[in-house]
Amino acid sequence: MSLAYDAATGGYTVTDAGGASAAFLPSMRTAASDQHVTVYSKQSGNVADDLVLFNPGAANTAMPLSYVSYGAWQRSTDNGATVDFAQQFFVYGIRQGANQPSTGSASYATAVDGIWSNPDGIYRLAGSSSFTANFTNMTVATTLDLQGTNTSSSISDVKSLGHFNGTGTIAALGGGFSGTLTHQGTDGNGNTLNGTFAGAFFGPQGQEVGYTFSLRDATGSGGTAAGAVVGKAN
Repeated sequence: MSLAYDAATGGYTVTDAGGASAAFLPSMRTAASDQHVTVYSKQSGNVADDLVLFNPGAANTAMPLSYVSYGAWQRSTDNGATVDFAQQFFVYGIRQGANQPSTGSASYATAVDGIWSNPDGIYRLAGSSSFTANFTNMTVATTLDLQGTNTSSSISDVKSLGHFNGTGTIAALGGGFSGTLTHQGTDGNGNTLNGTFAGAFFGPQGQEVGYTFSLRDATGSGGTAAGAVVGKAN
């Protein structure tokens, strides 16, 4: 995923790895925007696109960030009898400088957001997360505790996606990292989902962090999940 800002129009263009893209102008900002997120929406024929950007800065009481943020691009296509739905998360910002730490360790206060699609519906994910980096060993560790609220049903439906442990390695240059996520147990329906995460450190000395994650049940019965984690050093 890439996010490009056009200073002339004040708009954003998102493009995914498959070449699909969508442009959003300031006039497409919706009333759902607040101090935490800015929301854009557009409709073209049977295709609806929405872009949500987490607002950086001290005014964001959810988590004031200076160097990193995240977003989600949602596209739904109404085929009449069915609706195709896709949502992709991404992190962006000012990457860590060339002088990345090579010794010591750091922990980060984090926030997590995501979506979970399974046979019961589409669930908005929330919960808690943690992230630590060991710069001496060039490794990272993260945890996710996720719960989902069904957004496709008028009946209140909250389910646990469960607890995940993640371990990964830091690249030799550039401050990027990647790793795997392992489900500790099952989700609320008894399914096991495992996956991967990838991200980077942001800010001159890596004061902030951001990564995206994806989870999948090998049998297909538990569906798939994706999201983003952002944070700042304690």
